[in-house]
Amino acid sequence: MTPRRISVSSRRRLAAWCVALVLGAPQAWASPDDDYRRGVQAYGRADVVAAMAALRPAAKAGHAAAQTLLAFILDKADFPEEAVRLYRDAAAQGDTEAMAALAGMQLTGRGVAKDEKQALAGFSKAADLGHELSIRVVADAYLNASMGLRPGQRDDKLALAALRRAADRGHLGAAEGLAQTYRDGDFGQAADPVQAAQWRSRAAEIRAQRAVASSQPKSSQAKP
Repeated sequence: MTPRRISVSSRRRLAAWCVALVLGAPQAWASPDDDYRRGVQAYGRADVVAAMAALRPAAKAGHAAAQTLLAFILDKADFPEEAVRLYRDAAAQGDTEAMAALAGMQLTGRGVAKDEKQALAGFSKAADLGHELSIRVVADAYLNASMGLRPGQRDDKLALAALRRAADRGHLGAAEGLAQTYRDGDFGQAADPVQAAQWRSRAAEIRAQRAVASSQPKSSQAKP
């Protein structure tokens, strides 16, 4: 049986298809991590369109960090409802940035129903996992009786733990609040002059550290 001859035009189309397949393979086979890295690089260049194009496949594949960054971009672009959905997906995977961002949106009612209780729960979970901003937010909530944390409605044991954690991380308000707590008696604690003195000392230490940091040239200060 004589093989059928392939026309020149057909061979050219076949060759072009093969080249396109080979050239397109890296993009098609890119992992979510690769897409995320490209998205971060594009965002760093202020190329938001390219960043979103790279992040969407990774986010769809369940890449938590990609979901969080894409949600941030969408929120800034005034698409808060879509941002909330992505933050929820990333938070469910344990992404603390997503937890804190979602809690902030719940606190203000942006893109989702306003819910201070849920906001506090989100910030608290992120704080328990070491998220620095959330640690400060939760401490401030207890100090200022915000997010529903009014005397008689708060959990004093959780309050003290949150304040100590924040004070240990250099939160001046938390250290001062603990000094006052043990001086006057609060958060279910009896007055304790020894502990009051210890927390006053910690507050003074934080102030001194801040004074040193503020006196240094900006170029020599450590980045956060």
